[in-house]
Amino acid sequence: LSAPQDEGEMMPSDELERLLAWVRERSPRRVLLQAPPGLTEVAREAARALGDMGVEVVVSGGMCWGGCDLALREAAELGCDAIVHVGHAEFVRSPSIPVFYLEHRYQNYEPVASLLPEMLKALEGYRKVGLGATVQYLDLLGRLAEDLRRAGHVVMIGNPSNHLRYSGQVLGCDYSTMTSLDEEVDAHLVLGSVFHGLGLALISRKEVFAADPHSQKVVQLRETAEKVLRKRYAQILAFRSCRRVGVVVSVKPGQRYFGLARWLVGLLRGRGFDAELVVVDEVRAEDLEGRYEALVNTACPRLSIEDQDRFRVPVLLPG
Repeated sequence: LSAPQDEGEMMPSDELERLLAWVRERSPRRVLLQAPPGLTEVAREAARALGDMGVEVVVSGGMCWGGCDLALREAAELGCDAIVHVGHAEFVRSPSIPVFYLEHRYQNYEPVASLLPEMLKALEGYRKVGLGATVQYLDLLGRLAEDLRRAGHVVMIGNPSNHLRYSGQVLGCDYSTMTSLDEEVDAHLVLGSVFHGLGLALISRKEVFAADPHSQKVVQLRETAEKVLRKRYAQILAFRSCRRVGVVVSVKPGQRYFGLARWLVGLLRGRGFDAELVVVDEVRAEDLEGRYEALVNTACPRLSIEDQDRFRVPVLLPG
């Protein structure tokens, strides 16, 4: 599962310069280049620039779901000295191989400005607004905040914590910059995709809107979130009648919660379940179904939300 991607703008020149300066400082001989499918042109631009510096570039052909999904094992097995990871902010602390996060931030404010009338219409009646964005839109967040303030809104941007590096940043699995504002705001506005807005709507008590400059739509997410939560409750009820359970732990560096998974296995066995610890890279229905009546997912939490329909068995989260 991944948030929608699009090529958007090409890489900002200052971002490319930072990459090249980083490479000059570390002098890697071989670099693994990792990017989500929607940013392949940006990755190719980076590869050409690195090749011109005499660096051998190996392109990762696997999926890239987020900053949590660093290809550390692949890089080590191929003798790579560094990883260039495109499209996400730093997530994994102290990786075993040096990593440059080429975030690919958008600089063109026009798609956001053209969506402003729809945002203001959606926010009518909500004076205090919590504002957040995916990493690609963070450079535009301050300007949007000023436009909303000129329209009469009180705009708040939360400080980073947990897996987040920047003020106002949101991830599909971490909205602490915005939930920390729940007691102070009337509503939240997420600049990015509906995917990211929905994640916040599932855990926040306040109204949540997603403003997507790519699709030029502003979506209110309360009704969608309630439908998802009803489905989650149905999965919880179905889980109670199951006995053979697989507790899934991922080997992806930012999703590896082995201690939690082991604890859950012990908890389930103590309650009479036939539970096993299952290690995977990608959590795929075709690899797990038929072996278990239910699953507990300790990897990416959004797999149990957007991807539940791909599974014919309940896929619960630790919570």
